[in-house]
Amino acid sequence: MIVFSPNSSIGRLLLLRTIAIALQLIMVLSGAYFFNKEITLLPAFIVIGIESLFQLVSVYAYRNTSEAAPTGMLFQLLADLLFLTVLLSLSGGASNAFVSLLLLPIVIAAVTVPKNYVVIVAGLALASYGYLFVTMPSHHLHHMDMHQHLTGMLVNFVFSVIVIVAVVMALVNQIQNKEHKLAKAREQQLKSEQIMALGSAAAQATHQLATPIANLNLLFEEVQEDMPEHPAIADIQVALTQCKTQLNSFRRQTENFKEGISDKAKLVSEVLAELVTLMALQYPEQKLECSDETGRLMVSSDPMLIPAILNILSNAARANQHNAHSTIVLSSKIQQSRWQLTIVDNGKGIDPQKLSELGHEIVQSDDGMGIALLLSHATFERLNGSLTIENHMSLGAQTRLLLPAKLAK
Repeated sequence: MIVFSPNSSIGRLLLLRTIAIALQLIMVLSGAYFFNKEITLLPAFIVIGIESLFQLVSVYAYRNTSEAAPTGMLFQLLADLLFLTVLLSLSGGASNAFVSLLLLPIVIAAVTVPKNYVVIVAGLALASYGYLFVTMPSHHLHHMDMHQHLTGMLVNFVFSVIVIVAVVMALVNQIQNKEHKLAKAREQQLKSEQIMALGSAAAQATHQLATPIANLNLLFEEVQEDMPEHPAIADIQVALTQCKTQLNSFRRQTENFKEGISDKAKLVSEVLAELVTLMALQYPEQKLECSDETGRLMVSSDPMLIPAILNILSNAARANQHNAHSTIVLSSKIQQSRWQLTIVDNGKGIDPQKLSELGHEIVQSDDGMGIALLLSHATFERLNGSLTIENHMSLGAQTRLLLPAKLAK
């Protein structure tokens, strides 16, 4: 079974070589018996036989490969140049009408292999033509004074190689850039659709939780009146307060979106103070060591900014809890007219294999799926910011956030 497709680069190349071998046999026999050309048949048949054997070996070698590596493609093209050069040298050299076929491997290389390999193929094609020109039989040069004509063909071949390498490679680069942009746009669209689905599910869940939480609060008040000294009363009250705070925060964010508050700005110090307050409410056992060197720096007051940063802090807090630590370090400063916030926890760090995926896609793990980071990263991208996650040299995970900022007037 052959795995590679006829539409793949190696599939097209092997198909072209099969056709070329058949045409070579036809042209050699036609030239020798119908056009009275001086062709030594035995050496030509030996070369075509070796080329056919090489073709069979290539098909066998790539039978389980969907696509050849650039080095493999280069080797295949150089082999084609070699076989074609030998056949041309046996049938007139540079005076052969089919000498322009030496351009074909260059064209194929320009669309299938890296630039440095294209230069190699083009250089060897020029060397092959030069060899054919130098070793051409003398009677071809003197017959009908063809020396000037053949020299012109050589110059034309060199010019054609330069044009092909320059133009075709430029077109290939342009196509690849367009394909890259289209792929990136498709990826961004899929990511946006995924985030919208998550947002819709979160909004629906929040709406459905409002009534049960309100009922629980009424039941809690009744239980509190009946058993005010029960030890669980305080814990239940804290949990219900957190739920109500989160619901009110979600409603406030929705109202802010409607009013367009995201176009305004607020001081970085106010953002940090709000984050400290929210963390104290949700993770009272965690301690935030915050250093702020931004002064009167202001960032967007987008309603999703605080929740996005809070997602990162919540991940840091859970990492600390798993590693029996309670300190999260926040460093806030100005970095090239942008706000840089660095968050370092004391957890066990992140699996290096998942670092590149966190924040960009959903990641399956025992601790979660990285949805919070995915939503946070989408928020920072929408605000023209960036998010970088890495493992700290001596502590746990280090998250660096960069956002556009401006100094308050």
